[in-house]
Amino acid sequence: MEILLDNVIPEEHPRTFTTNASEHKDVIKVKQAVLAIDGVESIEFLDVVFPKQFKVKVSKMIEVRFVEEAVNEVGFNALPREFLSF
Repeated sequence: MEILLDNVIPEEHPRTFTTNASEHKDVIKVKQAVLAIDGVESIEFLDVVFPKQFKVKVSKMIEVRFVEEAVNEVGFNALPREFLSF
């Protein structure tokens, strides 16, 4: 397991995820689902990029899969941005 790739680490620079949630009501669902995870301090959506992205800031280390699963439960996908780099 790679600590930096498999986890969201508490630091000054939040972890960025890409999502297929695009409408405002969908963004709200994703935001609420991620904020419900123990250790998540904040979530910020970046509306000026496509596909839509959000940044997650945490107070303690959490696994990336917890964010992915929370977003999946409300019907959308979340991928850590690093997976999309070529």
